[in-house]
Amino acid sequence: MKSINTVRKYALLLLVAAGLGACKKLDNGFISPTIRYEEDPVIIQKGRVKVSSALNLDGSSKPVSVKVLHFYDDATGAVVDDLFNTTYTIKGWTGLYDPKTDTTLELIAAKQTDMDVTPISINPVSGQVEGNYTSLHLPAGLYSFDLEITNGAGTKTYPKIGHIELVDGKPYEANPELGTPYTRMIKVGNESVGASIFSPSVSIQRVAETPNIVVLKFVDKNGVPFNPAKGEIQRRPNGSSVTQPWLQTLQDYSLKTDVYDDRFEFTYGVVPYPFISQGNGFNVYYRIPSQYFSHDNQTSYPDGTYSANPRLVFRAFVPGKYEIVFKATDLTHR
Repeated sequence: MKSINTVRKYALLLLVAAGLGACKKLDNGFISPTIRYEEDPVIIQKGRVKVSSALNLDGSSKPVSVKVLHFYDDATGAVVDDLFNTTYTIKGWTGLYDPKTDTTLELIAAKQTDMDVTPISINPVSGQVEGNYTSLHLPAGLYSFDLEITNGAGTKTYPKIGHIELVDGKPYEANPELGTPYTRMIKVGNESVGASIFSPSVSIQRVAETPNIVVLKFVDKNGVPFNPAKGEIQRRPNGSSVTQPWLQTLQDYSLKTDVYDDRFEFTYGVVPYPFISQGNGFNVYYRIPSQYFSHDNQTSYPDGTYSANPRLVFRAFVPGKYEIVFKATDLTHR
């Protein structure tokens, strides 16, 4: 009987000990000394929207609060907080953009408001590096930054944990990123007969911050413009489709198209422009009817027997005004 009482006594002691253990205050979490960025450096092309991957918290308890302490110019070691903390006014979204229904500048403006932003910011929850098109105002180069990270376990400082490489680049993509411009010579009366000639010259320039317009010109080898208002530049038929009789032009991606004697002007609402492809990537197609040009190769393309069909590629990533000139280097306007 004594042994039974002894067993009960030990059992009671174990229960009491377990109860005391359960009442012990637990730690408030863990904050790792080796939190890091897997994307290192974060490469940002100036003017392009960029969102990096999140911090690797290395098992740290969530949620965390992330705060930037300082930015540095790696070339000089200087603190450049003023450079990165300068704000610029941009149009921010208050609603979800829908390219199918937001088809006018007024409808788009109703979903936008002025916002003051820094060119590059660090997300206070995830630590992601977020860049917008105002990074155009920053000098290219290598930069680093300190973070202060806080969670339930406390606060730690991580000196120069992040690195940013700002690189100069084009505010748009065209040739060679998206494709190659060419002129396709197509037999009049038989769309299945033709040859692509990779001889044109295409120049693209962003010439102003506003308005959001693309000016498109087609000129002959002497710089003489073809006249869209008189039908010298037209849409190219899509012989393989009944439901979509024309191959896409910039008109199909634009809020408004204005036609002049020497150019088209396409008003767009948002970037990237075009926002999404309607097919065939971001190629756009046009036609110069046979009566408006002479080809240098009269043996293969005698006057009146072929149409010239320019194709070019373009996609803007930074808002503003662009000028595109497609020069047909083997055509003469007539």
